[in-house]
Amino acid sequence: MKRVKADTLDRKQFYPKYLKLVNVILPKPLTTKEIEILSAFMELQGDAIEDNRFGTQARKLVRQKFGFKSYSNIDNYIKYFKNKGVLIPDDNKKLTINRRIFIPKDEQDVELTFKFKLTN
Repeated sequence: MKRVKADTLDRKQFYPKYLKLVNVILPKPLTTKEIEILSAFMELQGDAIEDNRFGTQARKLVRQKFGFKSYSNIDNYIKYFKNKGVLIPDDNKKLTINRRIFIPKDEQDVELTFKFKLTN
């Protein structure tokens, strides 16, 4: 088995690269723009954001980051994420990232290993 060693990534670099890796195994892959938008949501920090990562406050921040003029742009992306099974409602009806897409909670020196098996 051949191993590929990656560099250490900061928070801003991690999420887009991670989503690109995971994207290849998703039943309904994300587009490049969807990866950028979802990464922006995942990069957000703060207690209010952590409690409701896809709530109004988070949507406003992401909308401003990408220069979207209306809320419908972000709402459309949220709808795409739900349709693709990336976002699901939790027990409290808040949107959360599907457990199949593992996101580390403790960001101190997290090391992820990906293992792919290729067969004919």
